[in-house]
Amino acid sequence: MSSSRRSGAAARLALTVFLVYVAHFASNVVRETYLAITLGEHLSVRVDDYVGLHPDLFEIPGRGAYINNNPGASMLGAIPYALARPALAILFHARPDLIKPKPAAAYNDPRPNRTKFLNASRERGLDVKLGLAAAITQAGLMAPLGAIAVVVLFGFLRDRLGDERAAVWLSILYAFGTPIFFRSAFLNQNAIVTHCTLIAFVLLASATRSSGATDGSAWPSGNRALMGAGAMLGIALLCDYSAAALIVAFGFWTLGRGWHRNGFAGGLRDTGWLAAGAIGPLLLLLWYQWDAFGNPFLPAQHYMTATQYSGRGIDGISLPVGALLWGNLFDLRYGLFAFSPMLLAAVAAPFVERRNRVVSSAELTLIFVACAALWLFSSANQYAFLQWNTGVRYMVPAAPLLFIGLVPVLLRCGPVLRYLIVLPTVVISWSVAMVREDVPTSLMHVLIGGFELPFLTVLRKTASAGYAPFLVTAGVSPLPIFVLLAVTILFIWRRYEPDMEPR
Repeated sequence: MSSSRRSGAAARLALTVFLVYVAHFASNVVRETYLAITLGEHLSVRVDDYVGLHPDLFEIPGRGAYINNNPGASMLGAIPYALARPALAILFHARPDLIKPKPAAAYNDPRPNRTKFLNASRERGLDVKLGLAAAITQAGLMAPLGAIAVVVLFGFLRDRLGDERAAVWLSILYAFGTPIFFRSAFLNQNAIVTHCTLIAFVLLASATRSSGATDGSAWPSGNRALMGAGAMLGIALLCDYSAAALIVAFGFWTLGRGWHRNGFAGGLRDTGWLAAGAIGPLLLLLWYQWDAFGNPFLPAQHYMTATQYSGRGIDGISLPVGALLWGNLFDLRYGLFAFSPMLLAAVAAPFVERRNRVVSSAELTLIFVACAALWLFSSANQYAFLQWNTGVRYMVPAAPLLFIGLVPVLLRCGPVLRYLIVLPTVVISWSVAMVREDVPTSLMHVLIGGFELPFLTVLRKTASAGYAPFLVTAGVSPLPIFVLLAVTILFIWRRYEPDMEPR
């Protein structure tokens, strides 16, 4: 197949995912948003101007205010925000009332903290600016990254399956049937860690590809692939310390794989290349911690204001807790398999005849070891108890790994069983992406109230505050947006012809 036709499928996938993710934008202003703004405006890691707007911003006497997490997501989010600053300046010059202090207003939501944030930001004249920053970082970073990740998965599956049509449909299923759909609605470090995990796996798989794999792969191989995988894992760590568990799993797997193929020296060499790729992001993280806290080796959690969880173990990290071991997988408020039940079927992969050899036995080992490491770490992280308020988070990086393991199971299933595995997950995934509540609440909202879009829901709840006053008496249906989106997607795919050449 020509490279132009292959890129045509990839471009269609990327554009489809981008448009759907942007349409499901959620106006969440998270801690990473504040650091993205200060980096984009002043190249500063201090968030002094925003203290009091978010509980995850804390002050160190004599040093300033910071976010209580790693800076990677904010550093990436600062790029589109900085690029958008001229447009924001023009807007605020033409409409200075948008950044002036505003009187208190009601937020039609039973959770009082949302009204508290709305009025605190209005009092400082930051409400519109923060909302636009959330939109810019989502459309300028999260949606494009999600599109890129799906294209990477598509290329991997096409190379392994030799069937472009199947690779397209499976990639679409990953994009909209796993929690990455839900987490891509706003600037979010867990989603970025997820993308890095997927790309790192694909690069490692290309670096250690079996002799039966397809020739002519577009993926880098050997040392370049190992360094690329290391760089992805390093960026993941720059975004969140949960990536440490993945680094350990990927590192030991690389050592063992290299040892098996080329002896102990070969294993050390491969692991060295992996580590070399991670050095740059690691040094950037150490510099940030030194600049912010005066010590390169202690994380933000060591300095943050004490909470009921920070005192457990070492800065909130203890031995795995039974409630979290269960909850991170099955809790209807934040469990991975509650939000994406089909991923549970990946456990059958080692017992399925893999005629298409989507993944080797060694790669399945990496998948399950990495997922187990992330699960144990997330269950030792006491802050995971807070997920009930934000949905599945800590286990999301396991989604691409389990999905790759799921692929041979889906290919082996008959059509009826395949639909029984996939359809409930797609319904759940889309529902939680629209409603952004726990699984039962989201399903009931859609079943009783119909389709939703997060940003329209927020506008409706803040209608009396003057942002969209016409919504006080007249609601806005998302159906026209969905119809326009569907027509656009049909137009994108109208002349698509998959590669049918034998492999």
